[in-house]
Amino acid sequence: MTDTAPKLNYIFDDFADMFVELGAFGTPSELHGLLTGQLAAGVRVDAQAWLAMVVSHLDVQTLEDDDDKAELVALYDLVLEQLSAADFGFQLLLPEDDTELISRTESLGAWSSGFLSGFGLSFDHTKQSLSIEITDAMEDLANIAQVSFDVDDEDLEGESAETSYLELVEYVRLAAMMVFAEFNVSDSPPQKSPQQLH
Repeated sequence: MTDTAPKLNYIFDDFADMFVELGAFGTPSELHGLLTGQLAAGVRVDAQAWLAMVVSHLDVQTLEDDDDKAELVALYDLVLEQLSAADFGFQLLLPEDDTELISRTESLGAWSSGFLSGFGLSFDHTKQSLSIEITDAMEDLANIAQVSFDVDDEDLEGESAETSYLELVEYVRLAAMMVFAEFNVSDSPPQKSPQQLH
């Protein structure tokens, strides 16, 4: 991402507000997972193609607001930057810590579902095969994507539930980085990321 790029406010609620204004289908976590899955599979697109994919995925007519466009392009740049960096700083786009645990966990499930969709649509099985480790990780993500709760579930209260959630988040985060590392050669020339819409 260039120095002239708009600074991304990497907060779930900001994207959630954007989605509401757009009348969008889906969640910020699912879109973030979808993007991460595509990047992990080795796919790179320009800004116009990325925004067209967002329009299609969110089932909206168009993106008219330039600020929305800029923030979504900045999201693409930041995710690719985080995944490519050596500091393992990649983060999932999930609700803030003060959100109810049920909502956060369901968002983690949506993220995992989005990742599997993005990777599955982009990965060329005819050219590469999945290692046992990657296959196991994908199966785990599929299980996490199916998460559901009873609102009266007493297991969703207390420190143990919070700890379990945080452990799941960390597992998913590491799994995504592992998949990216597997299918993106680190010593190759950096792929071109979307340029700003100016």
